[in-house]
Amino acid sequence: MLLGELLVYRYRLVTKDQRGEALARQQDGDRGRRLGEILMGMGLLTETQLRDALDYQCFERNPWLDAS
Repeated sequence: MLLGELLVYRYRLVTKDQRGEALARQQDGDRGRRLGEILMGMGLLTETQLRDALDYQCFERNPWLDAS
């Protein structure tokens, strides 16, 4: 699952509109910055919240972790 989707639907930390605004910023003036950095800069996430979501994203249903 994409980070933006996790933050909207699983964690409910940002709205779809806020995610859209952050993605638009990423395309315009904030090229090269990651979505989580932009959302933190907007004051919508703390570093801890972002880290928790990234941990979930990395380790939940990761096929590489299940490979033998």
